[in-house]
Parts: sequence; C-alpha cells; structure tokens
Amino acid sequence: MTKLREALDGIADEAPLVSLADLAIAGHRRRRRTTLTLAAIAAVVALGVGTASVTLLGPRGDYTATPQRVDTVPDLPDGKMESLSYGYQTPCEADCNTTEWRVVTRSGTTYRVPQALVRNAKGWRAPISISRDGRMLAYYNRQAQAHVVRDLISGSEVTSSVTVKEERIGVGSMLVVSDDGRYVFFDPRGGSKEPGLLIDMRTGRTVSIPGKFETISIKDGVAELVRYRETDLWLMPVTGGGAPVRFDGVFAMFSELAPNGRTVAAFEAQDFKKRKLTLLDAKTGRSLRKVAIRGLPKDSLISNVSLWRSGSEVTLSSWDKLGGKHIYAVDVNTGQVRQLAHYPGDFMRMIFPGDSNKT
Repeated sequence: MTKLREALDGIADEAPLVSLADLAIAGHRRRRRTTLTLAAIAAVVALGVGTASVTLLGPRGDYTATPQRVDTVPDLPDGKMESLSYGYQTPCEADCNTTEWRVVTRSGTTYRVPQALVRNAKGWRAPISISRDGRMLAYYNRQAQAHVVRDLISGSEVTSSVTVKEERIGVGSMLVVSDDGRYVFFDPRGGSKEPGLLIDMRTGRTVSIPGKFETISIKDGVAELVRYRETDLWLMPVTGGGAPVRFDGVFAMFSELAPNGRTVAAFEAQDFKKRKLTLLDAKTGRSLRKVAIRGLPKDSLISNVSLWRSGSEVTLSSWDKLGGKHIYAVDVNTGQVRQLAHYPGDFMRMIFPGDSNKT
C-alpha cells in the first residue's frame, strides 16, 4: 500500500457521515493540526509493526527503547507500573473493529488498553489522555459509560460518577487529564458550540465550559482555556470563575503556562511561516517578545507547542517529510532548538504526555 493510499484511507475512516470540508473546518481549530495540509497528510506513514528503535524523551533525559512486536503485546496489567512515554491508536486497515489503543512506558514496554473505547457506534474516535508526567492515563470506558483515570504509579483507578453517553463523542473530541488525575476535561466535538465538561473525578462536580473554548492544560488548580480567531485566554479555576484575557492578534498552538505561572508561548498567524514564536502574558494579554526559531530543518512542519522543561525552554514538535514526529526544546531567549526525541510513523494517532489530546 502506498503512502498516499494509506493517508487517504486514514482520512476516509476519520470521516463518517460528514464531508472532508467539514472536517477541514473543524480541524482548523485543533491546536496540534492548525497548519496541517493535504500534502502533509499524504506524507504520513502507517505505524510500523516491526522492532525499529524509537528515541524517547525520558524523565532524566533522552534514551532509546525498542517497542515490543505487535504480536506479543500484552494487556495493561493491574497494579503498579512505570509511567508512560506516549500512546497510539493502531491503524484502521481492512477491519476498523480491530483498532485499539496502546501505550508505551518510559522503558519502551508496550501494552494494549482494551478497556479504552476506540470508536463509538457512529465511527468517531474516542481520545485518551496522558498527564504531563506520564503518571495518569484517562480514557472513556464503554461499559461504565464514563471516563476512567488510572494512576499507573500507585495502581489505583477511579471511574467517574458522571455518565456521558457514548454518542456524544464526535469529530475532534478532546480529553485532558490534570497532573493529579482529579480533573478530566471532555470536549464532545471540537470546533462546535457544544459545551465541554470539566469533571471532578473525586466528587462528581462538573463545570460547563463554553464550546468556543478549548482546554490546553489543567494543573495547579487552573484550567488553561483558549478561544481562537479573536484570541482569548482564560485561566479558569477548576471550580469555575475568572475571566478571559484578549490578545492583540490572532494566535494558535498555545503552550501550557510557564513555571512563572503567567507566560505562554504561541504562534501569531502572520509569524508562523517565519517561524517566530511569541511570548505572551496570560494575565494582562500583553505581548512580551518574539523569538525567531533557529535550527529546525527547512522541510519540517511545526505541529505544536506544549510543555515547558524549565523557565527558559519550551517544547515544540514537528513533522518531517516522511511523516515522522520530532520533539525539540526551544530556548526562548535565543530561539535555538535541540532535538529531544524522534518517532517515525503515523502521528495523527499519537498521544503524548501533557498534550490537549484530540482525535
């Protein structure tokens, strides 16, 4: 099967009952895919089933692990285990009913997650989410008709008392889990007016989030929400309240809050092709400065800005022309990048710790 055929198959299985134009409109508001073009889609290669080495971003630096062969992948075990490096959904080929979620630990062990819903009856993909430190795994459980958070380090598991009908999962559905696993944000349909839901997994309390906002992260008791076009950023306490701040400009690909609790990094629309990152004050709306990114390959397509590694480095990811995913640290003072990890394969279906994960 050619790369183009695989890409078109992937688009087709992503789009039941709607047109590709509808998907493109919805996809425009997805933070990680804002700049994705059909040419980039056609370059995506299906995830391999062999034992090629993959460079992972570890807790104390970079290292290389060799994932298990597909035919020997066990189910996610009960009890304590190590934290996760990433997750992925197996490709939909001849039979989409065989697709499943899998996760890969820091040391490279791969597990199936059969209890995590992959698709609902309408064919829409159901997302999973991994916390910033890789400790928490959140997913939708069909039997419970609710979201589940698994603490991989302690082995404990919590099922939400808030039931969510499976049919609410639509195109671009999003799931975000907080660092401590207490809060889960569920957006039923990306880019729509349908409100999202912030769920307290401990008490069952919920906060409705206007559909025009997407959640970037939930940490330190604050949900970072963004509205695109006329760009607003809302640092909302998990109990609700607060007010958005409007930026002067149109921005996308927002990072989480920096360690100082008020700086975020994003791309202004007019600067994206120039590869200039803007640092913004999330509490006043003021632009702090622009940083020209240096050291990225010319043919790479920037796909996301996400976690801060320190007060001076933010994480950036990009696709290469073969469909592989590269993770870089960007020095926000100099703009210089250094590569942290490289993942070959189909990253339209990959889930990384701390990303606001959409299907």
